[in-house]
Amino acid sequence: MSARRSPLSWLWALLAGGALGAAVLAVHVFSVGQTLAERRQWAHDQVLARGRTLRQSFEHGGALERPPSLQDLPGGGFDLEVVTRQVALLFGGHVVWAVPPQPAPPAVDAQPAGADAVEREGRLWVYTAGIADGRQLTASYELLGPGRDDSRTAAMLLLESTLLLALLGLVAAAGWKIARDRFEVVGGAPAADARGAGPSPQAVVSLFQQTLKELRARTEELEELHRRERSRADDVERMAEALCANLEAGYLRFGEDGRLAGVNAAARALLGLPSVPRLGDPAGQLLRGRADVAAVLDEVRATRALALREEVPGAPGMLLQVVGMPLFNLLNQLKGHLLILRDQSALYQMRRTLREREALSRLGEVAAGVSHEVRNALSTISTRLRLLGQDVPGLSENPSFKALAEESRSLEQVMQNLLFFARPLPAEREEVDLAELLREEGSWIEAHAEGISLAVEAMPAHVVGDREALSRALRNLTRNALEALAGTSKGPRRLRLEAGSEDGLSRVRVEDSGPGLGEEARAELFTPFFSQKPGGTGLGLAIARKVAREHGGDLVYFPSELGGAGFELTLPSRPSPQDPEAEGS
Repeated sequence: MSARRSPLSWLWALLAGGALGAAVLAVHVFSVGQTLAERRQWAHDQVLARGRTLRQSFEHGGALERPPSLQDLPGGGFDLEVVTRQVALLFGGHVVWAVPPQPAPPAVDAQPAGADAVEREGRLWVYTAGIADGRQLTASYELLGPGRDDSRTAAMLLLESTLLLALLGLVAAAGWKIARDRFEVVGGAPAADARGAGPSPQAVVSLFQQTLKELRARTEELEELHRRERSRADDVERMAEALCANLEAGYLRFGEDGRLAGVNAAARALLGLPSVPRLGDPAGQLLRGRADVAAVLDEVRATRALALREEVPGAPGMLLQVVGMPLFNLLNQLKGHLLILRDQSALYQMRRTLREREALSRLGEVAAGVSHEVRNALSTISTRLRLLGQDVPGLSENPSFKALAEESRSLEQVMQNLLFFARPLPAEREEVDLAELLREEGSWIEAHAEGISLAVEAMPAHVVGDREALSRALRNLTRNALEALAGTSKGPRRLRLEAGSEDGLSRVRVEDSGPGLGEEARAELFTPFFSQKPGGTGLGLAIARKVAREHGGDLVYFPSELGGAGFELTLPSRPSPQDPEAEGS
């Protein structure tokens, strides 16, 4: 009885070990399959997010025009994981345009207007979206890293499944052997014949040991693969953090609870944050005083979709483009929100300048015709009034007659300003020293303005331009400053005039200690016919800015240190004839 008990104990050990190994391997196979499914879901989410970003960029532009190249599209550049292979627009199954044109876009199911979908076509993932006019936008993406990972994971899954089947077969064989031996013992059959008919215990033990060795080798291989993947994920995370920290664009990352989880130096500069924000700060506290940026975050949190705002005020003098997006994990669970900030001040300023020039051009055409007709009538009225004052003795002293003559001269001055505003400047230019023009203005102010504390700092500032036009522009600035000081009843009335040249630019600054300008007035400051003064025409600043821009410069407003308004006129400099470097050249 003891001779039969030893082989049976080995078989029982084999059965228990095989069952345990099969259970462990089955759990790992399930885990690997789950990982493969999560990666496929991640790939689907990545393609869906990039496709929707691409569609929104086209819809925001107002037309689905063919881009010059894939590099000009959002997400069209280099990416470590996802590469854009083709973008196309189709209508009725025909290709309207495709970038690049070859190969032909994949044939996928059309989507109704406003709907989108992601499909797998071989090694490509294809995003399809229906447009309101019946056209279809398709974008093909190739996932580099996840594609290789899926292949390795699928191969490993096949190997482990085969090994699991082998272990199950071994367990079944051991169980069958134990059952057969038990049956023979109970039935009285010869034990020697039963043992001789099947494999020996030594062979079964050797097979079990070999199986354990193979399982151990596969486990070590899986652990090494897991270690490499973990190291690669850490490298990618560190690279992403380094790239985000040094991006020209700023980013703010918030957790699901609305607290700050990440920020770079560019975001602090673009928002003009006075202190370095701390991770964990609430969004409301961080974005206090920046309602437009906070509104983008609130919209993303409410809709869980992309949000875009243009011309959002940032740091002083900056206008930002703010993009908000939700952040999801591989299981499509919301993990936070991201704000991308970009300084678009130059672009927005260029757009405003173009709109202003178009409006001023149309206004100039109308003003030229109207002022010509009105000026002729005013000339006749002025002549008649002068003759009437000569023919009727004492009429020139009549208050009504004097008021009529004064209004006539005022209207004639308005017409002259309007004609000057409508006409282009003469092509003939000469060298002009802005400091000399500023000193002339200072002399006039000292002779005609009483009670004004005037300070003039005029360094050489040579430019090439129309002397009369530049003199008119400076005169308009100083007259506006004097009119602002005339309405000041408290404190000293101070006026400061400065001229100088630096970094290739000649500058003239006119500052006063008057009441200054409010936010609403600043927005319409250079608009023709906008004036806060009773009886003002609103052409003075508009003419001054027109002169500056037609000379290649500009005129801007700034709050003066004197307490009132300040204006700075900048023009390209011309080196002074007395400059030794200019003479040597």
